[in-house]
Amino acid sequence: MQTTSDVSGTKAAMKGLNAFHQKNPTFLLMYSALQFGPEEMAKPDGSLSLPYLAGALREAGYGVKILDVSVGDIDEPIEDSFFRTTSLASGLIRCGMSPAEIARKAADFDVIGVSSIFTTQTTMVLDLIRFIKQVYPEKLVIAGGVNARNLRDRFFAAGTDMIILSEGERIIVEIAEALRGQKQLTSVAGVAFLDEHGHEVVNKAGPPIMDLDELPFPAWDLLPLKKYWDLSRPHGGQFPEGERITYAALQTSRGCPFQCLYCHISKEEEGDLAGPVGTFRVKSIDRVLHELQILKDLGAHYIFFEDDSLLAKKKRADTLFGEVAKMGLHLSDVNGINIVHLLKNYGDRLDIDTEFLEILSTAGFHMLHLPFESANQRLLDKYSSSKWNTKRINAKKLIQECDRVGIKTAGNYMIGYPDETLGEIHNTVLMAKQHVDDGLNHAALFAVVPFPGTALYDTVIRNGQLDPDFDTDQMKWTKSILRGLAVPAETLEQMRQLAWLTVNRSEFVNYKINMRVKKPTDPVAATQFAVL
Repeated sequence: MQTTSDVSGTKAAMKGLNAFHQKNPTFLLMYSALQFGPEEMAKPDGSLSLPYLAGALREAGYGVKILDVSVGDIDEPIEDSFFRTTSLASGLIRCGMSPAEIARKAADFDVIGVSSIFTTQTTMVLDLIRFIKQVYPEKLVIAGGVNARNLRDRFFAAGTDMIILSEGERIIVEIAEALRGQKQLTSVAGVAFLDEHGHEVVNKAGPPIMDLDELPFPAWDLLPLKKYWDLSRPHGGQFPEGERITYAALQTSRGCPFQCLYCHISKEEEGDLAGPVGTFRVKSIDRVLHELQILKDLGAHYIFFEDDSLLAKKKRADTLFGEVAKMGLHLSDVNGINIVHLLKNYGDRLDIDTEFLEILSTAGFHMLHLPFESANQRLLDKYSSSKWNTKRINAKKLIQECDRVGIKTAGNYMIGYPDETLGEIHNTVLMAKQHVDDGLNHAALFAVVPFPGTALYDTVIRNGQLDPDFDTDQMKWTKSILRGLAVPAETLEQMRQLAWLTVNRSEFVNYKINMRVKKPTDPVAATQFAVL
């Protein structure tokens, strides 16, 4: 099914998509350069989106390469990329390859695919797309990810030819087959594009893959893993200074049984553009063990699970991690372990599942991130799917039981909900402080951010708390851009930063400060891309 609608600010006309033809199309999948504030921690992306797409293309017999612009190609000095820092007009600092190098790397490929998952990096992604289309207007440029899907007008205005609207493993192969002439490119399901009059065409996505064992194996070998390891800046945890972290990311499931309003899963259901991809689905235990062995053979010994709800099926997790214990790996989650999955009903009471914690510790977990989110049950019920009960669950005991079995804990907390009171903000900061005193390794305090594609985003747009033409550079976990809060957004940002500095121990604060982006080394603003 196709639908059309006007997209303001886009091209008045475009080259017909069906004019793109290649007998054997080759694909360059790219993570963009990255941008950070001078006070922010700089880490490469390296998310799983592109390895999955590359794995699908390779399995189907197509030539494919992954290029992480932030760290450069596998065999090139990292000083020419991640430590090549550039001042931007916005006051942010760009980390990544030079325009000339990007153009050289893209020259031999027919299709350029760009990942856009993180809203704060939208400017860098759009800059990359504009540059590619200026230098190589004949190449087909595809964008994907929840951010591209929900900011389509901005991506089309930058020159994007097609936007993948859902999970892309099947879609990217269908695009490749269309380029070979097996079907019309404009008939590919699960994409959006502009017709020759500049009107958007949306092809509805098919049903998601329910049996995740059908997914191709991610092409981890195409990532610049050794560069990531040399930097040793994974997305989670705390490690001794100077230690080389040989890490990789892995998913055992997709979707989540919860639908927190600030998460994109809150809208990924039947009828949404992406379809019901928020539905919780799992890989088999044998499949997960196979993937872990692949990563171990590549040299990765620290595994970061990217699942949104890693332990949602408790019996499965019990069996899985009993087997993983034999592999000698170091494990951690990234997105948080829902607290309720670490509990057990003991007859008439709900308490900490100490036996399960011991299984996780034996399997190799060195840290668990606990999404406490708020100290206020009203906010947990309204925004966080009532994911835990502050009165029924003994957080202090949970932290101390984790510590007893050798698992460090980190806590995630959020302040600045649209209707949160000043007193409720204080409650959450005091809870974070108490948890650190109880033995929590560190507390991450986030501002509530209404990212595009979430139910919360729709609410604040509808209520006039966010302008529809908001600046994506401002959508950071460290600040709020909402209007009508109990405290002004600028004050809330200062409160959050002060709370983070005072709640956490100095060792952790200094560890994070040492990861800040380096001062600019190149005086030319990265937004001043010129056609080469």
